[in-house]
Order: sequence, then C-alpha cells, then structure tokens
Amino acid sequence: MLCLRINVRKGFIKQEEVTALIKKEVALDPPAMPDNLAKFIPEALWPALVGLQGVKVFENLTSSMESEALQWKKWYGDEKAEIAELPKSFKDISLFHRILLLRALRPDRLKGALTEYVTQSMGVEFVEQPSFDMQIVYNEMSYKTPAFFVLFPGVNPNPDVVAVGEKYGKTIEGGTYTNISMGQGQEQIALNALKDAAAKGNWLMV
Repeated sequence: MLCLRINVRKGFIKQEEVTALIKKEVALDPPAMPDNLAKFIPEALWPALVGLQGVKVFENLTSSMESEALQWKKWYGDEKAEIAELPKSFKDISLFHRILLLRALRPDRLKGALTEYVTQSMGVEFVEQPSFDMQIVYNEMSYKTPAFFVLFPGVNPNPDVVAVGEKYGKTIEGGTYTNISMGQGQEQIALNALKDAAAKGNWLMV
C-alpha cells in the first residue's frame, strides 16, 4: 500500500484505480458474454471483466476483446501472462494497469506482477529480504535486549546461534549455552534456566 500511496501523490496512478485494484469491481448484472470470448474465458470471470471497464483505460475492454479474440486467447492462455505481450489495443498500458487486468482475468499471475511493480517503484530491497545474519542480531543484543525469533516451517536459527555462541565461548559442552525445546511441563525448567543464565551471564534459547 505504501508504494501505491506514493505513486498516487506523484500522479503516476489515480486513487480510483487503486480502489479498483483493492475492491475488484464486479458488474452485478453484466450483459451476456460474446460467444467468441466464452470459448476461452470462464463465465465466473466475466462480471469482473465488465466491472473493470469502470476504469477509463479499460472503458472499451470488452469490445476490444471481442474484435481481437484470437490475440486475447493467446495472452490469456500464456503461462506467464504478467510479461506476455498483450493484444495491440492494450499492449502499451502501464504495469499498474496490467496488474488490474491480471486481477480480473489471471489472478494466479498477480503476485509476480505486484513484486515487479514494487521493485520498479521503490527498489529491490523492498521485495528481497536479506539473508539472516545472527552476528548482526547479536551486535544489537544486550542483557536488556534479548532476541525473539518468529519461526516458519523449515526454518531453524539454532545452528546460527550456536556458531556465534562458540565465538564468544558460549557452548553446550561448556555449560554456558542451553537450548530448551518448550512443551508440556517445560515452563518451570525454562524459568529456572533463565534465572541461572541471568546470574552467570550464560546464553539460553527456548
């Protein structure tokens, strides 16, 4: 949302277009889908497609699709529709407007286009998270500032913590680093270990 607000302020996009992206306007009583479009566009997508015509750039979208059905069919069926060439009447639209089109017709390809949009608008650092560096985390820690890890499936920071701990003489073997897997009945054990670590200046990971 931040990059959208910035681009609205700069005049690159309009607020009503941002609203169309967020709300995904759907026509409540759309006209019948033309037969040549019904051959490749699922009926469930048609109301959103008609609703998109409320955005000025797309005001003639359905008539264009009807007259260029073969080209639209090719684009719609492309594995990477977010970068595939659009039919002639819409080939020069901005990336943001392409995102609106994907939102209506190819939501499965929306993520890649949004990532590219944020990259172009704000920089790659806003979409690519730097790799975890426990040394940097350690440098920001103190006896008053512990580290709290939010874990995801397949992520285990323990080896990184152990590696940094060894640099500072905090090891399991030496009794100066303790790792407790929390579970039923571990609360008091962890509290006792915390008090001991605080008193002796040791490391504790729970």
